[in-house]
Amino acid sequence: MKKSLLILAAWLLFAGWISAQDRVVERTYLSTDKDVYVAGEPLWYSAFCVDAARGTFSPVSSIAYVELHNPEGLVCTGKVALSGGRGAGRLQLPGTLPTGNYRLVAYTTQNRAEADYDYTGIASKTISVFNVFSNERVKDGVDVVSEEEYARLVTESVMPGSDRASIDLRWSDGVLTLVNPTGETASLSVSIWHDDGFLTNGNPTIDAFVDGCRQVGPRRLDDGVTPEYEGEIIWGHVAGVAPEAIASLAGRYAFISTPSDKSDIYTSPIDVTGRVCFFTGNIYGNKECVCEIEGMDPAFGGFIELESPFVGAKVADTEPLKLSASLREPLRQRSLAMQIEQKFTADTLLDLLPVKENGLFGNEEVVYPLDDYTRFPTMGEVFIEFVKEIRARRWNDRRRNLQVRLNDRTDISFSHDTTLMLLDGVPVFDQQKIMDYDPLLVESIHIYPYTSFIGSRTFEGIVNFVTYKHTLPGFTFGNNVRVIDFQGVSWPLAFTGAPLLAETDYPDYRQTIYWHPVVKLTPGQVLEIPCKLPDYKGCFRVVVEGLTAGGKPLRATTSFTTD
Repeated sequence: MKKSLLILAAWLLFAGWISAQDRVVERTYLSTDKDVYVAGEPLWYSAFCVDAARGTFSPVSSIAYVELHNPEGLVCTGKVALSGGRGAGRLQLPGTLPTGNYRLVAYTTQNRAEADYDYTGIASKTISVFNVFSNERVKDGVDVVSEEEYARLVTESVMPGSDRASIDLRWSDGVLTLVNPTGETASLSVSIWHDDGFLTNGNPTIDAFVDGCRQVGPRRLDDGVTPEYEGEIIWGHVAGVAPEAIASLAGRYAFISTPSDKSDIYTSPIDVTGRVCFFTGNIYGNKECVCEIEGMDPAFGGFIELESPFVGAKVADTEPLKLSASLREPLRQRSLAMQIEQKFTADTLLDLLPVKENGLFGNEEVVYPLDDYTRFPTMGEVFIEFVKEIRARRWNDRRRNLQVRLNDRTDISFSHDTTLMLLDGVPVFDQQKIMDYDPLLVESIHIYPYTSFIGSRTFEGIVNFVTYKHTLPGFTFGNNVRVIDFQGVSWPLAFTGAPLLAETDYPDYRQTIYWHPVVKLTPGQVLEIPCKLPDYKGCFRVVVEGLTAGGKPLRATTSFTTD
């Protein structure tokens, strides 16, 4: 039996399917927990990726890219995983951002394939950021107005509503009740935030977004751009050596992996120009990424260099931020809230939403825990005395070759020279390094005794040596290996509104008191959401946005005050 780890041909099958019909034109709307922030706060967002021609959720892209710009350039980036057109994440706003208005944009690979795509069209919005620790401002991006003028502007601004099919929304005694009166399943974002009197930006609502999508019309798409159907496609190239040396690498395989107890490992053949392309199922979180070339002499100077997926979109300028002396006290409260949340927010505040597991290895594994009763001084003794599925044989140069007993053969047989050895999920092609590794650092040995595929590369069995620290302690890479900081997909989180810390005297200054980016309501469903209110008086705004399965935009708002 052959166990497939990752079928690279899946994207080819999809490409054939997509070419048999019109290419989907996508647009991505971001619903945020609020639109006014202080530098250092998290910006929570919920992504709605739609087929512009139909207005329904797009089945194509599995990742969208998020950029935050001011008039001087790109300041912050993020990635969000999409499943059936829906996703969620957050940007941690740097504490050094100058005061001003910013442009938030989201796009997919499908958008990058469009000719003359407008990144600041219907799929962008204005975000206001105040830096409470610095007088620095965005160049030509702030207008100082009198308190009277600011009050007039706030009074004249109206929170946009909706005259479309809507969600019934009620607030009573700390409980938010949502009712879906439509005949379709709805996917929503729900936010409750402190309305502290800041001027809102009048961003387009999801109603206007859907209307704009339906006016997009046919677009010319570049057939050479591959849709990211399964997840992020990571591009890279060989660097550090002469062109003739790069050409000699054609046909070899490059690997990328992330050190952990999980299974983020991907392969790509190197073409004659040195280009590589890794088809992933999305890598979650910011991690260290190990880039290496299989079978290279450690002294080889070439290495794999990954390319940024962000386009650095050309965005339209925003209106200047209005600043007034009347904002002094609200900003002081915002500053306290941000600092307290950064220092005292417990992990129990955040709920991890379901994510698509890569599942490269599956569950059919043999695990040997190296506990206090099964300790040996060398790896050789571990295999001889304890692990019956692995044996070591010597090559002519006296190096060891590790072989795995395979379970997908008609007879009992061991692998030869294509077994993959991993240390904390990172390939180790020189198996002598595994033999020389200290077994006291290893927590467990995971054996996958099947013929397996990673991309188009075949292995007769895989063995993963998982250390206690999951960081390859004491291991030395060759010169051709690069370890880089990799920005993965943002974890989809919900802010539950639980107390900051139990049984403490710290005041609760939260500004966003509840945020759930992906709420699913079936037709007629009634959902009650209890919410922990902060311990200060104020006015709070509830905003619910979303789409039905048939593409109807939904929006409802209400407000309440606390004593």
